[in-house]
Amino acid sequence: MSRVTRPLIALLAVLSLVLLAPPARAADPWKITRHHTTVQVEPTGTAHVSVDFDFDFGTKEGHGPIVALIERQEVANDPDVWRMIDITEVQASSPNASAKIDTESDDGVLLIRIGDEDEEVTGVRSYTLSYTVRGLIAADHATSGLDEVNFSAIGTQWEVPIANVSASVTGPVPVQQTACFYGRSFSEPCEASFAGDTATFSAPDLAPGNGLQIVAGFPAGTFTDAAPRFEKRFHPGNTFAANPATLGTAGVVTLAGLVFVVGGWLRRRRDEVYVGLTPGLAPAPGQGGATTLTSKPLPVTVQFTPPKGVGPGEIGVLQDGTANNTDVTATILDLAARGHFQIVQEGKKDWRFQRRADARDDLSGSERFVMKTLFQSGDSVTTDDLKDKKYADLMTGAKERLDGEVKKRGWFRSDLGRQRAVQFVVGLLLLLGGVGATIALAATVGWGLPGLALAVVGLLGLVMAFGGRGRSADGSAVMAQAAGFKQYLTTAEADQIRFEEGIDVFSRYLPYATVFGVADRWAKVFEQLAAEGRYTPTDWYVGYGPMNGFYFASAMNSLTSQIGASMVSSVAANTATSATSGGSGFSGGGGFGGGGGGGW
Repeated sequence: MSRVTRPLIALLAVLSLVLLAPPARAADPWKITRHHTTVQVEPTGTAHVSVDFDFDFGTKEGHGPIVALIERQEVANDPDVWRMIDITEVQASSPNASAKIDTESDDGVLLIRIGDEDEEVTGVRSYTLSYTVRGLIAADHATSGLDEVNFSAIGTQWEVPIANVSASVTGPVPVQQTACFYGRSFSEPCEASFAGDTATFSAPDLAPGNGLQIVAGFPAGTFTDAAPRFEKRFHPGNTFAANPATLGTAGVVTLAGLVFVVGGWLRRRRDEVYVGLTPGLAPAPGQGGATTLTSKPLPVTVQFTPPKGVGPGEIGVLQDGTANNTDVTATILDLAARGHFQIVQEGKKDWRFQRRADARDDLSGSERFVMKTLFQSGDSVTTDDLKDKKYADLMTGAKERLDGEVKKRGWFRSDLGRQRAVQFVVGLLLLLGGVGATIALAATVGWGLPGLALAVVGLLGLVMAFGGRGRSADGSAVMAQAAGFKQYLTTAEADQIRFEEGIDVFSRYLPYATVFGVADRWAKVFEQLAAEGRYTPTDWYVGYGPMNGFYFASAMNSLTSQIGASMVSSVAANTATSATSGGSGFSGGGGFGGGGGGGW
C-alpha cells in the first residue's frame, strides 16, 4: 500500500464513522403554547396588565421565563426626547413552578426574570405576570380623534415561538374602534372586535421576532390624566450642537489653547547663543559669556571638517533633539570606517560584520556599548543574527547612551525640565476639566463642543509637553560648526575635496553625510574621484556588486533599513430595539410598550 493511498483509506474510515453514526436527538426547543394579555384601563389612563402564558420547556431543563418590557421609546419627528413607559407593581405567580422574580432596569428596558436559579423545570409550566403601566394612551389623536389605547402587547424581541395568541382591553366607557396587527413590523392585520367596554383580539401563531399590537379607541376625553411623560434624549445632535454660539466658543477655546501649547513648545525650542561671538565659537574655558535666546537660524560658514571630538551620532542628536535609528547606524558606520570591524555585503539584504583586532582609538560610552552588544557572541555577526532577541537592546540602548552623552556635554538648555513639568500639569488639568465640562455642558445645555475643545487642547498639551528641546549656547556653537560641515558635504565638487594625509576622507566623513541625509551625493563625488584615479576605496566595506557611487549609496541605504528592520524583529521576539411612537395605532406599525423575552 503506497504512502498516498494509506492516509486516504484512513480518512475514508473516519468519515464513514462520522457519516454513518445515528444523529443525536436534538433537545426540544422552548416555546410558549398559550399567551393571553388582559388590559384594564382606569379613567386616569393607568393600565393594569395581566399576562397568562404556558411556557413549554420540553425536555431541556430551564429555570423559568425572561420577559423584557420597553420603558422608553423614540418619538417620531422629535429626536430630542424619549416617550416614557412607566412600569410598576411587577408581580408573578405560577401553579406549578417557582415564580420568584428578579428585575433589572437598564438602557430603557425592564428585564424580568421569573423562576429560581436553584430549581430546574421541564415540560409545560403556567405563569401569570402582572404589572401597572402608564404611557399606553394617545389622547385625542389627531388622526382618529379618539383616545387610543395603543399597546404592543407582545414585542418583537421574543426568542421563542408563541402560539394561541389572544388579548383583551377593557376601559371605563364603551369602545368605539379597534385594530390588531402582528409581524416583525406590525404590518399584518389580525382579528379585532369589541362589545361594550371591552375589545378582544387574536392573532396567528407568532414566530420568534414577531409581535402583536392591539388598539382600542375610546371617545376623546375618556382618560383624564393620560398626557405622556417625556425625558430628554441625549444624542450628538443635541449634546454637541453645532451653532454659531457653540462653534464660536469652541473656536476661542481651541485658539487660546493652541497659543498656550504651541507657544510653550516654540519657547522650549529656542536656542541659546553667545552674544558678540561668531557662530561656531565659544568663550575660552573658564570664561563666561553673555547669552540670549533665538529662534532664528544662525549664519552658516563652510567648515571642511566635522566638529572636533564629536561623533556623527552625537551630531544627529544635536541636530533634531533626539536620538534615532539613523544616528545609531551612523555610529556603526563610523566604527567600521575607523577600522573596528569590516562590513561585508553578502547579498542584496544580507550583511556581515567582521570584528578587527587592530583598531586602537578610544571609544565613547555609546560606541563601547555598540561593540560589546554587536559582538557579544563572537567576532562575526550578520543582520539575520541581529533579529535574535538577545540583540533587542542594541538600537534602544545605543540611542539612550547617545542621548545621555549629548546631555552630559551640556548641549541642551538646562531650564527645560521645569517648563515641561508646568505644561504637563496644566495640560492634565485642562484634559480633566475638559472631560468634566464636556459631560456637564452636553447633558445640560447641549454645549459639549466647547468642553470637548478644552479636553483636546489639554491632551495636546500633555503630548507636546515632552517636545521642544532648545540647545544651550555651547550646543549652538557645536551645531553651527556641524551646519558648516554639512554645507561642505552638500556642495563640494570632486575637484574641491580636501584630502588629509593618512586619512580616508570619504570613509571618515561618510557617517556624517549619513546623519545629514547626503550620503548618496557624497558617494557619487568619490565615484568620480575613483574614476579619475585620485581615490582608492579602503577595505572596511566589501560589496558583492560593482563599486560605484550609485551602488554604494543604495547599499548604505539598504544597510540602514536592514539594521532597523533587524532591530524591530529582535524587539518583537522579546516581547434593545423599540418601536417608534407617533402615528395612529389604527394604521399599525407598533404601539407603546413592547419588548421581548425567552427562557433561562
